[in-house]
Amino acid sequence: MPTIRIDLEALQQEGLIGADLARLIAARAQPDGRAGLFVNLALIMGALAVAAGTIALVPNAGTGLVLALVAIGAAEGLRRLAPGASLKVLSAGLALMGVLGLAGWVGFEYRDVDEATMPALLITLILGAGAAWFRSGFLAAMSVLALGAVFGTGTGYWHACYGLFVEEPLVTIGVFGALAGALYMVREHAAEAWAGLAGIAARTGFFLMNFGFWVGSLWGDDLGPRYRYTEAQSWEDWRAATTHIPDTLFSIVWPIMLIGVMVKAKRGGFLSVTATVFLAIHAYTQYFEVFGAEPETLLLGGVGLIGLAVLGVRFLKREVRTA
Repeated sequence: MPTIRIDLEALQQEGLIGADLARLIAARAQPDGRAGLFVNLALIMGALAVAAGTIALVPNAGTGLVLALVAIGAAEGLRRLAPGASLKVLSAGLALMGVLGLAGWVGFEYRDVDEATMPALLITLILGAGAAWFRSGFLAAMSVLALGAVFGTGTGYWHACYGLFVEEPLVTIGVFGALAGALYMVREHAAEAWAGLAGIAARTGFFLMNFGFWVGSLWGDDLGPRYRYTEAQSWEDWRAATTHIPDTLFSIVWPIMLIGVMVKAKRGGFLSVTATVFLAIHAYTQYFEVFGAEPETLLLGGVGLIGLAVLGVRFLKREVRTA
């Protein structure tokens, strides 16, 4: 519900309300929470400074683990003992610091492990448990993203550049498509607090499923235990021993799935809008993949987009008239 600010004295002077109604409104007014928010944020910044100073003085993984556990304990204590919602922001901040710190400690401890499946699963469980315990939508989204690392899906950063990588598009599509569908079904029958978490996790899974389609539509996918090419074998031998799914199949199935979501989902809702965005991304990507950035193709593509925009406007106006 939006917050509305009114001047009771001005309303009384204009004769819009009487003194009795003004007193009733003033008695039911909610207190200004800006001072409490400032206190909470100051305490969070202080906690971050203490943590940074402690790690700098005792720079080892054990220090980070202890601080993470202390932050989780403090968050739980404040959640249970603090009166009302006075320290709710501080509790949420400490919960994020503690759970993310614990997940980071796991990643640091297993940084030299050749097979990253076990630490990725452990981090996923930690983030998921933190999301459920502290009712944190942010941690719910992070837990789904962490699960992507199990299948070689993630992001990277280097100087002024960001990258997206999906090593197994078909598996990514299957796992996160099923996860998103299951979570949406759970959301329909869950209590309000759990429905929100399920919805956030489902939307994150829907994003990752589309990322799998995007990468698959460009390079296809290779299945089997030898899906990763190594220089120890020739390209011809590797290709002959590996089942390859062509990018054409992904390019055809993806828009069909997106159009189906657009038709079935609530108009203007998250699924409908996101499906529309990814359909535009797919069209944009395939356009340059097929035709390239030549002057003639750019001209034809621009004319085509203008035509589609005009048709879209007419279609929307017709829907408004018939509604």
